[in-house]
Amino acid sequence: MDYIRDYSLVFIFFVLPIIFVIQPLFLKKINDFENQMDLSSLKRKKRLLYRQIKELEMEFDIGNINQKDLETSRKELKVEVSEVITKINANKI
Repeated sequence: MDYIRDYSLVFIFFVLPIIFVIQPLFLKKINDFENQMDLSSLKRKKRLLYRQIKELEMEFDIGNINQKDLETSRKELKVEVSEVITKINANKI
């Protein structure tokens, strides 16, 4: 039983602080990976929004929606695309 107590004390006082100190070195790599995933999802969202704008214009050409609906929906989508592009540019820096 003394061995277990001794090893647990060694673990608590030496190993855990070392892990705590070394953790930020590995955390940066994890954050970089998350940023890359975030950047790819933003690019995907941008393509999706552009596709929605094209579909909206096709719906207008077919006659399924009127001019007012086209203008409001297109304006909303453009605002959303500009926000996504701003986020993409901020991530690249």
